Amino acid sequence: MWLLVDIGNTRIKSALWSDGELEPGAIFPSHAPHSFAAWSQLAAAPARVLVSNVAGGDIAGSLAQAAFSLWGVEAEFVQPRAQLGEFSTRYREPARLGVDRWLAALAAWQACRGACCVIDMGTALTADIVTAAGEHLGGLIAPGLELMRTSLTRGTAQLESERIEPVAGFADNTADAISLGCWSAVAGLLGEVRARLAQDAAGSDVTWFLSGGGAPALARMVGWPCREDPWLVLRGLATVGACVP
Repeated sequence: MWLLVDIGNTRIKSALWSDGELEPGAIFPSHAPHSFAAWSQLAAAPARVLVSNVAGGDIAGSLAQAAFSLWGVEAEFVQPRAQLGEFSTRYREPARLGVDRWLAALAAWQACRGACCVIDMGTALTADIVTAAGEHLGGLIAPGLELMRTSLTRGTAQLESERIEPVAGFADNTADAISLGCWSAVAGLLGEVRARLAQDAAGSDVTWFLSGGGAPALARMVGWPCREDPWLVLRGLATVGACVP
């Protein structure tokens, strides 16, 4: 049994991996002090702890300490590679590719074995493209909805908004205007990605994957078939663990 951990900027997600099956586990806020006490309730000690971390060294140190204290296991912090089996990336500096993006792209390609596009909506909105042959072409990074909203409200004196809400038609108040503007920016971005895919994917059928905390809202907005999978990063960790003993 392995413990898989995805440390994001907002949340920490975990799962157990055993006999090829993923069992979702505890979720923590990334910014809170952590004892990881929930993991002490596991029925057995994990043989490995595989980690994706984009939230910095402090939380990584806390997790590593917890894994060793609870089970005597050294946490394995996965890093992107230019090549892993049949999967590769065109990123100029693979080490600077976000490990969560790399793992999600790997897992999506493993799931469909065809050309795919992974859209992750969290603190940031990212898109990553993989060819049918398993080559990660790259992608884009943009602010997520909440980051767009807070950048507007903090950077201006008279714009107020507490949350992003769906808006029908045009907005007749400031809060809805901000919501509509943020959603429209996302819609335009997705349209641009789709247009570029029509050229870069060489005419292949593309499977779209939606992940991250904003995936359900994205699924309601996107006008073409998509597969929602909130556990792509963790599935990618399992794949890396199988390839790298």
